[in-house]
Amino acid sequence: MVATALGFTLIPVLAALVSGIVAAVRQPGPRVKSGLQHLAAGVVFAAAAIELLPGVLAHSPVVAIIGFGIGIAVMFGFRALGQHLEHRREQAGAVGLPIGMAVAIGIDFFIDGVILGAGFASGSRVGVLLTIALAVEYLFVGLSLAATAAGTATRTFVVLAPVALALLTVLGTLLGLVLLAGVSATVLGGVLAFGAVAFMYLATEELLVEAHAEGETSIGSVGFFVGFLVYLVLAELIS
Repeated sequence: MVATALGFTLIPVLAALVSGIVAAVRQPGPRVKSGLQHLAAGVVFAAAAIELLPGVLAHSPVVAIIGFGIGIAVMFGFRALGQHLEHRREQAGAVGLPIGMAVAIGIDFFIDGVILGAGFASGSRVGVLLTIALAVEYLFVGLSLAATAAGTATRTFVVLAPVALALLTVLGTLLGLVLLAGVSATVLGGVLAFGAVAFMYLATEELLVEAHAEGETSIGSVGFFVGFLVYLVLAELIS
């Protein structure tokens, strides 16, 4: 089971690699980057709303509050750390990927892995379906990530940055298989609540903020809802 689950995690990692290659070959302009970030935010927000929140609501309010509280503390703690590191990076005149965005996406990918591991622990069919959904998510998020770095970093960095963060999914999946196999519904509900906060933080505080900084267009803003719809349709097709 462990070997099978880890093998499936390579599919989202491959999607991240494809996104990096696409961004490295053709650097997207500000409007395209904004549209991709809106699209990625819609996919991530849909993952929280469709995959995580229903599981949270199925448990007691206390579990949801504790999970959300821990998630808020962790994510905004990392935000403060990211802002500090980003300030030091700017003072040093460095360019490349914004650290805050990289940290948020890295945590999101790691939590994706934990949830994927829990899915395989409960049944291979659930794990396979989650893998397909994550591959779509990583393609859009990876494009947004690579597009942000394109033009300020080397092509090698642009290609490998999404892959490096996506590899955290492999680690998360391994931990999910080991730690969440057979746990109580209460513990799983708390994990899902934490994951929902991480997903929503990535969508609202990182991807959309970056998208708005690139410049607003009506078509770009529609991308958020298109991304949400894509994930919704995918979830229905593989349910």
